[in-house]
Amino acid sequence: MPIAVWLYLASYIDRANIGNAKVLGLANTLHLTSNQYNWALSIFFIGYVIFETPSNILLRKVSPRWYIPTLTVLWGMICALFATVKTASGLLAIRFFLGLAEAGFLPGILYWLSCWYPRAVLGRRFGVLYSTVSLTGAFGGLLATAIHALDGTHGIAGWQWIFIVEGCITAGFGLIAAVVMSAYPATAKFLTEDERRVVLLTNEADRAQKAAEGFNGKQVLSAFTDWRTYLWALVYISIYIPVYSVILSLPSVVTGLGYKGTTATLMACPPYGLGFIIVLLAGWSADKYGKLFHHYIAAVLVTSVALIVLMAVENLVVRYIMFFFVMFMFIPVSICWVWLTANLAGPNKRATAMGFVFSVGNIGGTVSGQIYRAEWAPRYVQGHAINLGCYVIALVAGTALYWSYKRDNEHRDRAARETVRREKPLDLLGEDLGDLGDRHPNFRYYL
Repeated sequence: MPIAVWLYLASYIDRANIGNAKVLGLANTLHLTSNQYNWALSIFFIGYVIFETPSNILLRKVSPRWYIPTLTVLWGMICALFATVKTASGLLAIRFFLGLAEAGFLPGILYWLSCWYPRAVLGRRFGVLYSTVSLTGAFGGLLATAIHALDGTHGIAGWQWIFIVEGCITAGFGLIAAVVMSAYPATAKFLTEDERRVVLLTNEADRAQKAAEGFNGKQVLSAFTDWRTYLWALVYISIYIPVYSVILSLPSVVTGLGYKGTTATLMACPPYGLGFIIVLLAGWSADKYGKLFHHYIAAVLVTSVALIVLMAVENLVVRYIMFFFVMFMFIPVSICWVWLTANLAGPNKRATAMGFVFSVGNIGGTVSGQIYRAEWAPRYVQGHAINLGCYVIALVAGTALYWSYKRDNEHRDRAARETVRREKPLDLLGEDLGDLGDRHPNFRYYL
């Protein structure tokens, strides 16, 4: 778990540091227009969309112990090379390759973690993991400001130092991960024989996950023939657009409140501190009480209200306070990580569906860079309105998923002539779900 947290923190800092670099000199040095900068944000996600699905299928054939650290070292090196960029076209090119290198990491690391932990404890783990995104805003801004103090050292600009230092740190994390990572519980050397047996039996009882399940083409195909895969993709794209747009643009949006330069990056940090806390609390609550859908809906509604206030109010203090409530946008993402992985049975289907859903979701990343446009400053009403529309879609799609899962559970309960508490699914120890996976009548969905 610590490995996943550090690598994910590094990945988000490396993808979002362009926002801090922009206000600390990148835009002026490269003479970027607002349109060029927005495309630099968006083109990153084209690489994501292209490679995420095949990457996760490949992960079923290649050991995560080597695959994930290799990706980390590669994108860290690319991040450091940002310092060599001299033109807007060069920035676009290197952002594309950064996205291509980093694409397989997130769905890969989530799949890897889901192979280690039963569904009932994924909320806290994924909450801890995703809370690092809010740390990206708080810590990333502080780190960028600190590194910028090197401005002029060895004739290198401060914004260039940001990419060099952060990229080298990431590559170092990747090398360490290659040494300490274990692929799966069955091969983990740090576990005793009894500990290994407990982990394997727990996962088998939870979702009929066997220690040795090879590549299965039918399970891969089943991910594409399940209609819920496409509804999940709609959920992800609708909740990722607001998150990415805010993360990439918050320092610039804060300038609309009257702050400039280093002060703008620092004033963007406190809201992320709240985001860090509430994601952890939501993960703990999801594991303790279940009811993933209720956590999802509550966070969507809070964020939507905050966006409405930002659109309607001109008072600068109120608008800044609303950015704290906008941080509830992180909760639907971490909850959906749990909800999606918990309801996909069979490692091949789970890996494939996760790759596809994240790939489609990241199409939203190409849109997100266009939402908080410079010509809409200082209030960015149009940008807030677009994000609000995304949450309306998320509300409808999430409700449809919940209803379909609830209906199927009830049908399976009736067919088996038994009553099963939703928060305590059937014990699947010794069960073989075969190619049916989560469609098997003995499998119960998490709600």
